[in-house]
Amino acid sequence: MSIVEQYRTKVKELLSSGQVKMVIGYGAGTTPDRRRPLFMRSPEDADKMLLDNACIANLSGYLVSEGLLSDEKRVAIMLRPEGVRSINILAAESQLKAEQIVIVGFDTAGEELRAIEGSEAKDFCALIDSLKESAPLQAPDPLFERIVQMSPQERFNYWQEEFSKCIKCYACRQSCPMCYCRRCIVDSNQPQWINTSSHTLGNFEWNIVRAFHLAGRCVACGNCDRSCPVNIPLRFINRRMGMEVLEVFDHFPGMSESQEPVLASFKKDDPETFIL
Repeated sequence: MSIVEQYRTKVKELLSSGQVKMVIGYGAGTTPDRRRPLFMRSPEDADKMLLDNACIANLSGYLVSEGLLSDEKRVAIMLRPEGVRSINILAAESQLKAEQIVIVGFDTAGEELRAIEGSEAKDFCALIDSLKESAPLQAPDPLFERIVQMSPQERFNYWQEEFSKCIKCYACRQSCPMCYCRRCIVDSNQPQWINTSSHTLGNFEWNIVRAFHLAGRCVACGNCDRSCPVNIPLRFINRRMGMEVLEVFDHFPGMSESQEPVLASFKKDDPETFIL
């Protein structure tokens, strides 16, 4: 039996036994190389499920859809390791109860699809701990390294040019599991905190404010990058912020459901290098 068939069997068991009311997975997209979310409510729906290297979207954001978990019934979801970290962050920020979520984990090692055993976020602790050393934050990328080596002025000019492409569609926000606010601060115009216009100042304000909101929370799933219609490399901003948080506070997001948000907690031994 192939790995895909094993997962289909698992999904059918979860639904037919009543352990969960829904399984969120992957189905065929608009083109052969794309996958879209599949919301399976009956065992028969599992026959439409796909699982391969094209299943890269982090689906955890669907769990905080309004009303989905309000009935206290369990929901299963297919997640890669970064998706599991998202669950832990959402639980730590009181957006869901981890015991309501059944994780159907998987990962890819090169071109090989790999099954991950376990049904709860806590079962992935060893896996997540290993990610701290082989983190996406540290994965080599020529463009990222080139940006890091730029002078401050060169880097400012680079991002000014990239942000000039922004059309304020907010696709990055909509696809990010960490952007769960029912109403974002940028949508408020009485008072208006962030300039909503798509121009130099408005684009800088939006992208920089969002980067700070994700500091110590981004799991580097790449949803923002892939959803951006003008291909701004947003992952590099979040990645750099993640590196700073890891270096200064030794904080790697999503390690457990009890891990406090790094910028919403305080320790007496926190470094205070910003104080002159």
